[in-house]
Amino acid sequence: MLLAASLVVASCGKPPVPTSSKTAAELGTSEWRVLGESQPVLGVDLYALSNYSTAEVEADGQRTLAYIKNVLKADAVGIVWNLYAPSPYTDAVKVTDATLSASNVGILTRIAIQDHLLVEYRPLILVPSEPDHWEGTISPYPLAGWFNNYYQAELPYLKMAQQLGVSEFVTGTELHKLNINGLNLSPLWPSFFARVSLVYHGVISYSLWDGDYFGSAPGTSFQVARPVPLPVKYLGMDMYWHMNLPATATTAEVTASWETLFGKVPPSILRRTAIDEMGIQARAGAYADPQDLGAPGLRSEQVQMNWFTAACATVRRYHMRGVFFFKVDLTDNPAHPATSLSTFEGQEGAGAISECSKILG
Repeated sequence: MLLAASLVVASCGKPPVPTSSKTAAELGTSEWRVLGESQPVLGVDLYALSNYSTAEVEADGQRTLAYIKNVLKADAVGIVWNLYAPSPYTDAVKVTDATLSASNVGILTRIAIQDHLLVEYRPLILVPSEPDHWEGTISPYPLAGWFNNYYQAELPYLKMAQQLGVSEFVTGTELHKLNINGLNLSPLWPSFFARVSLVYHGVISYSLWDGDYFGSAPGTSFQVARPVPLPVKYLGMDMYWHMNLPATATTAEVTASWETLFGKVPPSILRRTAIDEMGIQARAGAYADPQDLGAPGLRSEQVQMNWFTAACATVRRYHMRGVFFFKVDLTDNPAHPATSLSTFEGQEGAGAISECSKILG
């Protein structure tokens, strides 16, 4: 009954767009080069925590993108910014004063292109009412209203991506409760992707929470991965899997754990997958909870370096589309990096990222 009602009620009175049997997202059609199609890409996420003046975005973008290209040796950048959902249970998705504007995203894109970086866009949704602000808690009513509002929030950025020839638009990230079998969402995601494809003609993708990608809760044991993908050809996933490894684990041991984990995923899925987000603190014990980027603890550069190296080796071994390291904040000054345990700038983690270009080769 909830789904039936939601299909009728939509913001602005617009019903879902009718779709053919397969959307452009499912077919993987693109006017531009597909990220990782011929060789895995080394990417870094450039994260805008707020909106800033044009002058600030220009100056910050020049500084951070030069660092990403010349020091980290990346060939791609994921531009990441925040949309907001006031509650996980309503259909509102908002652009606020803290959301990087589409015009500012365009400024960063032009700088990245000048620096010979491939570009993907990846908006996140923060839910301030939830303790961890995680978009995976979003379970809205009415559903059709939410999809329409989400499309409207992304629309200016879709237009910018089309105008500037952005390679890929990651239309959603870790929307766990909108990506589970318990909800009959079959008519809603395809119609959303169809609307997106009318505006943007590059690769339309979606990034899965690792629990949905492997089909098992993070850190649990399983024999065969059972991904729960949406109807898109090109997939992404966020990698923060909990691993039972000691802080003294060697690079080879961490890499073996990564390769064993991804080796349970069907090859046909792996070849279509990019790791759109991955990170870990340089902290003893972080292997058990890599998603906790703010935990206190003892610094261990080796932990972060091992994790980063393992990611690159795994992407290479399984011919995945690439990996994006989370993150360089837009306002960072890499010459004077922050001292937080999650910061890789100026640390051995940055060296591991730059060496990744040789691994992906």
